[in-house]
Amino acid sequence: MKHDPDFMDKINRDIAARKAACRILEVEENADPQQLKKAYRQAALKHHPDHNDSSSEANKKFTLIKCAYELLALDKPCDEILEEINSWPGIPKDSKYNLDSSWGRFLWWRDKFYGSSEEDTKRTTKTHKKRNSCI
Repeated sequence: MKHDPDFMDKINRDIAARKAACRILEVEENADPQQLKKAYRQAALKHHPDHNDSSSEANKKFTLIKCAYELLALDKPCDEILEEINSWPGIPKDSKYNLDSSWGRFLWWRDKFYGSSEEDTKRTTKTHKKRNSCI
């Protein structure tokens, strides 16, 4: 395997782009395909250039909506989202992960590829309660 020094930067850009896409479509990060499609259709209808006098802002918003849907539903990256993120005053922080630390990035990676850790936490809590109740 070849060493990639930009590996963490790529992961951070992917996380930021996905958060931005969720923000653009106004969906949760764990939205299913039906929810994504519904949010895409609603946003596209609301911001379609034909319904907004073909303004440049409507064209930009419509392109971002399309890119956001393609990223979340089809896993197709889009440079316009990254450009949009750079224009925001600040990238919204995720309350679940502290992506400024290695541990937070690891937890994000683990949940993304192996599922949520919430089930593990619930199972551990139940086991701990059972052990303490027997004492």
